[in-house]
Amino acid sequence: MESHDRGDIAGEQGGHTDSEKQQPTVKDKLLNASAVRQVYLKFLKEQHSISVHFSDLHYNYYSAWKYVTKEDKHVLESNDHPDLWNSKAPKTSTACSERKKSRVSHESDDEQTESDDDLHEDSSEAAEKKSADEKERKSKKRKKRLTPFELSEIIVEKGIRTRTELLAFANKQKLEGKCDIAEFIVNRGPRVVAEVLNTAWEMTNAQDKLERSEKTRLELLQEAALGNCVSGCEGKWLTCALEVLQQNGICRETFTGAIRDLLHQGRSKFRNMMICGPANSAKTFILNPLSSVYTTFCNPACTSFAWVGAEDAKCIFLNDFRWSSQIIPWHDFLLMLEGQMVHLPAPKTHYAKDIVFDKDTPIFCTSKQPIIFIKNGVIDQRETDMMAVRWKIFHFNVRIAEQNQKEIRKCAKCFATLILE
Repeated sequence: MESHDRGDIAGEQGGHTDSEKQQPTVKDKLLNASAVRQVYLKFLKEQHSISVHFSDLHYNYYSAWKYVTKEDKHVLESNDHPDLWNSKAPKTSTACSERKKSRVSHESDDEQTESDDDLHEDSSEAAEKKSADEKERKSKKRKKRLTPFELSEIIVEKGIRTRTELLAFANKQKLEGKCDIAEFIVNRGPRVVAEVLNTAWEMTNAQDKLERSEKTRLELLQEAALGNCVSGCEGKWLTCALEVLQQNGICRETFTGAIRDLLHQGRSKFRNMMICGPANSAKTFILNPLSSVYTTFCNPACTSFAWVGAEDAKCIFLNDFRWSSQIIPWHDFLLMLEGQMVHLPAPKTHYAKDIVFDKDTPIFCTSKQPIIFIKNGVIDQRETDMMAVRWKIFHFNVRIAEQNQKEIRKCAKCFATLILE
């Protein structure tokens, strides 16, 4: 028979005798347990051979009553005891249960002896020691692996930029008996390694990138003008650029003014710049330094997602461009050049929705001739005219002979000097 020490006590006995009239009822036990616990223990044990268990696991009278009567359907109840056999738990049972769980201290079992406590303490200490020994043994066996963050720190510290450089460094470490990086590369695969490489430098350069994004395009051009020429240039690029403009009869002020206007105001009708001309006429040469000054989107591929990345670029450079509907529909291309918002397709594996291209990103282009629209094998003059008004076109007609061509690296300082002076 089991009962509750806060008034949750019930009795259980084998048979019905005359002494049952002297035995306390269930309700009496529940209400007076704290005061008469020891008396009842002795009385029930000696007179009726009944072992009573005092429990403090219950959170209200109903809980204790259910606990007492779950195995004994013949318990004695007082005459005015409420009928709980077919009743549901009180609405406050959940709250009482949570309150009970939150109590920090619990009363210990009165039947537990001091020797039991000592035995339990000894067994607990032995179990804890065994557990500690087992953990220590496992920790010795388990080798700590290199994490992606730790690898990114090594990448930045060693100045590693490419996968090949990382593989070479990992192999060098392996020859010295350090296999952590080699194991990471082999076990985690090329995709994870590429992400770590990209994220490491992206995080390192994040502050500089943020500061540059807050500057205007002309401010970035002015910064480039204050910098130094690339190695081996020493102003040669600027000299060649001025010579190209002079040979083609193009006024420097007109040409550079058009570039400044486009950089300042962004894409629009009569503002996007196109340079047309034959091969070897220095069309690419004179606009190539754009990629040294700005984050530039160059030459979309002939795929469904050709323009991914253009939304984050400072300028767009369509070098040796030939329009195709696979690259961008004609109507969308007209809207883009006009400065309107355009929706560009993006892979849904990396993007939640299509790209919304609504910035004033300037568009530069080189081509062999102005872009025309052909329908059913015939030039559609109306569509062609709509395209023409969206460009400011310069013609480079003078071809540079092979013996007169020079290998000169693109120079941001010289380009900025050409445009700003």
